[in-house]
Amino acid sequence: MRKGIVGRVTIGLMVLSLGECGASSLDNESQKIAQLDAVKHSYYAIQKIENPDKEVQLAAVNQNEKAIEFIKNPDKEVQLFAVNKNYTVIKFIKNPDKEVQLAAVNQSRHAIQIIENPDKEAQLAAVNQSYLSIKFIKNPDKEVQLAAVNQSYQAIKYIENPDAEAVHLAHEKIRGEK
Repeated sequence: MRKGIVGRVTIGLMVLSLGECGASSLDNESQKIAQLDAVKHSYYAIQKIENPDKEVQLAAVNQNEKAIEFIKNPDKEVQLFAVNKNYTVIKFIKNPDKEVQLAAVNQSRHAIQIIENPDKEAQLAAVNQSYLSIKFIKNPDKEVQLAAVNQSYQAIKYIENPDAEAVHLAHEKIRGEK
């Protein structure tokens, strides 16, 4: 049994090396099987695979979601899978789209802290979970500010340049709570 695993890993690593040179004599299916074996053994192997297909990407991310860091252009399904396993891996995804951002924020409002240029919907999702999320959003738009202040007037103190309507809402909430 152990001999078989070592053999498959050795073949997988050889395929990876050959694949880097572009001179593989193995057919595509054999190469894919070797790549799958390699990433299932160690997710780090994904670093050596040039343009891995979605199945190989998923196998690596299934092994460890941090494998997404080593995939140049991860498939959207792979991004969602990784983020749903652990929202913090969104920091390894270059320009995640709205759906991926929302998946991360829906898992934890803290994801908003590590998303570069979060989408307005992701901002709203974070603020709707807790007004304190506004602290981590640079230049939130008026709707996001109002959503945060609507939860608690205290949100206004975390907004660098609050919109006049958000300030007005905070004042109204303060008067209504006293």
